[in-house]
Amino acid sequence: MVKRYENPIIEKIFRDEAKLQLWQDTEMAVIKARVNLNMIAPEIYDQILAILQSNPIDVEWWKKRDEEIHHDLNAFIDERIRHLPGHLHQYFHKNLTSYDTEEPAFAQTLVTAFCLIMALSKTLEQTLKTLALKHRHTIMNGRTHGQEAEMQSFGARCLTWLADYRVAREALEQSLDNLKYSKLSGAIGKYGSLDPKIEEEALRILVFTPFYGATQIMPRILYAPIAQNLCNLVVVIDKIGMDIRLASRSGRPLLQEPFKKKQKGSSAMPHKKNTIRTEQLEGMARMAKGYMIMITDNIKTWEERAIEQSCVERVAWPDLFHVTAQSLKVLDGVLNGLTVYSDNMLQELYESRGVYASSEVKEFLKERLNNDWIKHEDAYRIVQLACFNVFEPGAKRLAIREKKATSFTESLELLQTIGSMPPEKIISIEKFIPEARLRVSDSLDLGPQQIDIYNQSLRELFSQDGVIKEWKKLFTPEFLLKNEDFLYQQILGI
Repeated sequence: MVKRYENPIIEKIFRDEAKLQLWQDTEMAVIKARVNLNMIAPEIYDQILAILQSNPIDVEWWKKRDEEIHHDLNAFIDERIRHLPGHLHQYFHKNLTSYDTEEPAFAQTLVTAFCLIMALSKTLEQTLKTLALKHRHTIMNGRTHGQEAEMQSFGARCLTWLADYRVAREALEQSLDNLKYSKLSGAIGKYGSLDPKIEEEALRILVFTPFYGATQIMPRILYAPIAQNLCNLVVVIDKIGMDIRLASRSGRPLLQEPFKKKQKGSSAMPHKKNTIRTEQLEGMARMAKGYMIMITDNIKTWEERAIEQSCVERVAWPDLFHVTAQSLKVLDGVLNGLTVYSDNMLQELYESRGVYASSEVKEFLKERLNNDWIKHEDAYRIVQLACFNVFEPGAKRLAIREKKATSFTESLELLQTIGSMPPEKIISIEKFIPEARLRVSDSLDLGPQQIDIYNQSLRELFSQDGVIKEWKKLFTPEFLLKNEDFLYQQILGI
């Protein structure tokens, strides 16, 4: 991984020094197992351990030897036994194949990196909880298909982020169970001259359980779900980042990721505050998908073993953990420094002309417009027409919309005309419908006669005692968001 996106702890976990130490731990566990099973004298283990501890692994010597023989595990064995007297050579790597040494070490590497990711993931989960509580009563428009939908609180949107994130994190946590297994069962997994009792005892020392049915290597179907769940976690993080990006578009942004006082948004356009952090999250998700596919492809191997999986794992696993750690770090930083433009959220709600309550309005009219001229379908059409009507531009603005400039001079004149026009009056369906102001719209197939029936029915309804009072409640946050408390109880337990 390039330094820009590298996590220093992940880098250390996958470093050659750490790998070689784990290889030595595996070799010593096998020797210790022979001692525990009364196959060799305890003094043999003690002598070998003392000598190796007093002679740390020379990584550079190992690398040079690997260049000569082109086999890194044999190079490691050569580096270690060069320090042992001849009569002890026979006990080191006895009856083992390369991957008997490497598999427990590899699994331990994944476990260690996994634990770091889980710690980082818990930090991000707490950040999401805090944000949801902080903005419990910050109201905004929800969106579906990119269109204004219903009112919600920004806190509730954070809850949906948290719910998605929890699913991904918990699935990842459950896949840790796949890393409890390893093998020490010989060149094709059938033990050869290695007593299965040695495998069982050595893996017990290393805190693993034997996997029965391995070939020369552990089946990669055990590890693929871990990669898949890491990828899923990164994709959920990217999904949250995408929501932030969508809410950060210029004009009237609702959210803004942190922007430092000396930061530059663009080399050409000084006004810009580019969403570089959340954009990076999408790039991280793309990389995670690539690494996940590579690791998943490792499930397939020729018969008892070929080596194509080795080069993939040397690159894909550390990089996938780097990408996951970076994604967790970046999103946590974004959320902790997030600017929430609650005034713009309110302005957007105001300018939405009350359509955030259209669903409740529709149900209200269905219940109360009971006459021979209004059908079930008509309640929907009344609200739909009202919503379209309140967004129709005035005559002057419509004229500008329909005019096609024939020169940039004319375009400038139109721009100046727009700039000099007074702001259009905002008419909400909260007032528009009770006032029975429905009119023909080019967007709907409703004629004047039908619209007259609608308006007459609305005038009759809203002339009744108490109806207006009930009507006004439909547009209040207390009414529209009354059930968000249920989500807070279910997701946060409060």
